[in-house]
Amino acid sequence: MIGLILAPDVACVLLCGVAAAIDLRSRRIPNWLTLPGIGIGLVLNTALFSIAFGIGDGARLGLLPSLAGFLLLGLVFLLLGVINFVGMGDVKLMAAVGAFLRWPNALWALAYVTLAGGVIAVGYAVARGRLLAVLRNLFSLTRNVVKPREERPEVELHRIPYGLAILVGAAWAAAANYFPALRVP
Repeated sequence: MIGLILAPDVACVLLCGVAAAIDLRSRRIPNWLTLPGIGIGLVLNTALFSIAFGIGDGARLGLLPSLAGFLLLGLVFLLLGVINFVGMGDVKLMAAVGAFLRWPNALWALAYVTLAGGVIAVGYAVARGRLLAVLRNLFSLTRNVVKPREERPEVELHRIPYGLAILVGAAWAAAANYFPALRVP
């Protein structure tokens, strides 16, 4: 039975691995990967939990937590996408991660992806000798986010392949689901 419940987590990490490889090479995460990923996450959780616990409990234990994870990560990253912190491919990939990992594990994924993204961003900035410029731009962007778009100063964003951060964070959250010692309190 544990194999049935483990399958969505493994599928999530595989999906994120493919997305990270594509993102590293092309700086894009394609819709043909993310959009089916969302549907597969929802269907897979519903089907596997229904097989393991019956149809009624399958919806309660599989579909609803999967839908909640999808909505949580999708909406949080949509807000980040609207203010240009992440790309829209990252938004859709995180929505798929939420669908696969389910509520409440999606909260852990959000924390770990954010942590991994910060570490990777600092690493990229240091490697390119741009740490101070990145920090200055981040401060300017966050300070001016409430202003109308036409009143915001132009800020040069230093993009990273965030698919890599999503892979690291999602894999960490999936592993921490089975090995609680991996959780950061």
